[in-house]
Amino acid sequence: MTTPASTPSTTAQSAKSSRASTPATTPAPTPATTPRANQYDLTGRVVVITGGAGGLGRGVTAAFLKSGAGIVVADRAEARASVDATRGQLGQDADRLDFAAMDAGDEASVAAMVASVVARHGRLDVLANLVGGYSAGQPISELDLAVWTRMQDLNLRTAFLAAKHAAAPMIERGWGRILNISARAAYSGRKRAAAYAVAKAGIITLTETLSEELRDHRITANCVLPSIIDTPANRADIPDADFTRWPKPEDIARVLVFLASDDAWLISGAAIPVYGLA
Repeated sequence: MTTPASTPSTTAQSAKSSRASTPATTPAPTPATTPRANQYDLTGRVVVITGGAGGLGRGVTAAFLKSGAGIVVADRAEARASVDATRGQLGQDADRLDFAAMDAGDEASVAAMVASVVARHGRLDVLANLVGGYSAGQPISELDLAVWTRMQDLNLRTAFLAAKHAAAPMIERGWGRILNISARAAYSGRKRAAAYAVAKAGIITLTETLSEELRDHRITANCVLPSIIDTPANRADIPDADFTRWPKPEDIARVLVFLASDDAWLISGAAIPVYGLA
């Protein structure tokens, strides 16, 4: 079975099927929105961002570009136009943004993507797995097997395949970073969201296992756990929410850039909450 490389609402939890906004009893502080310089220099590193054309992916791609890294956005073929448009705005840095079409749920496609990155760029240093999606609404007693399978395929299978094939060039060079996206739902079973929560819990275990297996090669593996990410799709799903409480893609991206840096060499196997105020 194959799955699309990204969905419009990666790791997001839809209001219509998962949660309602809870007003704060006191006014919440507004997170800083002033752009900040990226303090981590990843010049010379090659970063593959799966699902990099999605709502979270665009923020992550921008942050890694600011770090000086070379970026390969690996996504569905129809996402190429979006990446090309971004490249056209980069001026002299345009050659640092590349695109590789792939089906994130098909092993042959993922393997070919990794091989093409190494052939074109000579290395693969950082893998940021952003592919995922959300579906909920049925209790386990009524849960359609197709929904269960889709959530495992879209969230867990894609992360496994990308990590499996990206590990080889990292092992060869003796350095690497694998970054996965789990979710707050992974930490507690929630009504009518079992398929999603179990898949995201699997991401944590996958990350811990990668850390144990790859640490002797100087490769770290970590994951972050967002709450509801502040994307246009999630705002449309939850129009009455207080959006200032949600983590923004660029805020999550800064955490990922740090985890990809040399400064984070001693952090591996971690599941890091990035909830914002949600």
